[in-house]
Amino acid sequence: MPRKPGSDIPYVAAYNGFYRVTMAVPKELRGQLGNRLVRGLDTKSVVLAKTRSVAVVAEFKKRIADAWDARGGRKHSLVAEALELRREMKTAQGSFLTLIDHQIEARAAEILNAGRREETVIDDEEGPIMAEFFTAEARREASEYRRIAYGKLTPIAAPHPDFMRSLKIKERSKLDEPRALNLLLDWMESQRIPRHVEAFDRDTALAFADWLQESSDLSWASKVKYFGRLKVYWAWLCKRGIAKANPIYDLTIKREVVEGEQEERAYTDTEVQTLFMGKPLEGESMLDVMAVAALTGARLDAVIDLKVGECAEGIFAFKPQKKETDERHVPIHPDLRPIVLRRIKGKPPTASLFEDWPGPKAPSKKPRSSYFSKRFTRYSREVAVRDEVEGKRRSLVNFHSFRRWFITKMERAGVNGDLIAAIVGHKRSGLTLGRYSSGPELQAALDAISLVKLPPLDGSPVVESRGLKPLRERKA
Repeated sequence: MPRKPGSDIPYVAAYNGFYRVTMAVPKELRGQLGNRLVRGLDTKSVVLAKTRSVAVVAEFKKRIADAWDARGGRKHSLVAEALELRREMKTAQGSFLTLIDHQIEARAAEILNAGRREETVIDDEEGPIMAEFFTAEARREASEYRRIAYGKLTPIAAPHPDFMRSLKIKERSKLDEPRALNLLLDWMESQRIPRHVEAFDRDTALAFADWLQESSDLSWASKVKYFGRLKVYWAWLCKRGIAKANPIYDLTIKREVVEGEQEERAYTDTEVQTLFMGKPLEGESMLDVMAVAALTGARLDAVIDLKVGECAEGIFAFKPQKKETDERHVPIHPDLRPIVLRRIKGKPPTASLFEDWPGPKAPSKKPRSSYFSKRFTRYSREVAVRDEVEGKRRSLVNFHSFRRWFITKMERAGVNGDLIAAIVGHKRSGLTLGRYSSGPELQAALDAISLVKLPPLDGSPVVESRGLKPLRERKA
């Protein structure tokens, strides 16, 4: 329970002068909820913080309780006990199997009797007699216990840890799995649908897909991503006999066609000039990363993770990104050599090139670039290099726009499209180049990259070259 010295408000701490609620998540639930639940209270007043924290603390406790329920309960809960007996039954034989069966029935009777009460009722023939009644909650718990133990009812989240361990994907991608699961579980709870595998039938799946399509405030890409992860999970449940069918295997989230919708774009030369002529709080630490990204077209994560030994012999050896299977070699742009020489001086090959941007502490699985990304977004706002559109989650220009700008500059310099694709790690055209070729000449790649130049950084006016693709007129 973190508290600022002098504070006596449970779960409330000061951060950058403002109060916020912060609650640790049990280790078993961190895959679903993250390490901590945090929400700002938007006040510097301890009195207001105390008042506002009450509802937030209650909400956080409920989220944790719901997460326990969804995964099968706490270690000593009835659901966890029933699941353990279910596992034992899978391998039990003979007298041991009979013993487990008797234990299940005896425990179910015990649960039912916990809600037992006797009342005097009037019988038409015998007059006043004592009658036995059981509460609705006791009947429900006893029935659920038996059905879970006998494998006829499965909490949706109960098999999820085994599913996570079976995945052969990047750790960063695994973060999407609990997010997708929580999206479904929260929706089922809001609709008062039992969060059991058996309750997620075709009608429920259709209702969930309709809600996700129309009602959710997620971006289309996020909807598709999470829906796709749920499809994979349900296919895994079917393969292991936990689910009888996959009710969402053929459902899709359609992208709404919006007339005049704008896509994310490359920076203009003027925007690049503004970014490099600004004075970020981090100074060279930020400008160096920007320069490498702008003059290689590499993604942020690949740039931040560079090691000294991966900058040898005039080549950057970027780690595999997206669907790449091998590291990608890109010649070091002549204008980047001073930066590289300064940063590798006196360091061993295993040292980080950008040690000033360390990764998050364990057990966080966030990419090392996450902190830089936040700082860059803040800096781009300070220098007003943004292209905000109502209804879009992020600006149409962002750090990835350096990659778009680099590709644009090479294309306008007359560089062959297949050579551009090879340099930036995109799929090359055709089977011949895409699969059988060992790639273009290193010198050809260096010559192409050297054609790209940053705009003048002395404040000289920039004359924008005009492309075939029209730019949206930005509102002041």
